[in-house]
Amino acid sequence: MKWSEILCSAVLATAPTVEPLSYAEAKTWLRLENDNEELLIAQLIADARQKVEQDTGRKLITQAWDVCFDAFPDDAIYLPIEPLLSVTTLKVTSVAGVQSTVASTVYQVDAAGSPPRILLADGQSWPADIRLYQGIVARVSIGYGPSGASVPGLLINAMRQLVSMWYVASRAGQGVLPPRWAGYDATIEPYCRAGVF
Repeated sequence: MKWSEILCSAVLATAPTVEPLSYAEAKTWLRLENDNEELLIAQLIADARQKVEQDTGRKLITQAWDVCFDAFPDDAIYLPIEPLLSVTTLKVTSVAGVQSTVASTVYQVDAAGSPPRILLADGQSWPADIRLYQGIVARVSIGYGPSGASVPGLLINAMRQLVSMWYVASRAGQGVLPPRWAGYDATIEPYCRAGVF
């Protein structure tokens, strides 16, 4: 069975602890003279990160995700999120409901690929006793790193664009956010996964 035929889901396990764009940076970018709207700006920053992540298929700051699937493929496990920092664990649940960890020597990790993938190592075999649904969970560490310094500048700039646009809209009393525009699309395009953009 090929990976494309296997049902897969990704669930956030540990959210990022910081944003790639700080409040101080956004305040300077927006040329604000005081901190009266700090809560609004902080929310716009978080929203902008999530929007950029959604539009590109990439997570910006280090976070943990559980990728759950039903069976091991004949080809490779293609992870639905990137960039991959590491595979923390690969666990299987047996038909009897017993969970065990697959030894890291059983598989190899291609973190540089897009999408990243987990492959069976030479001479190894995947566990066979696996329950029918969601019997396999890969805990993965995803993101460019623990701070905004490791995030590509274009993606930070895309966040700035969103924060600026949304801030101006909020100041104008617009209840509906403006649609995306060509400048933003061009900024994120080099980082969009096929089928996402």
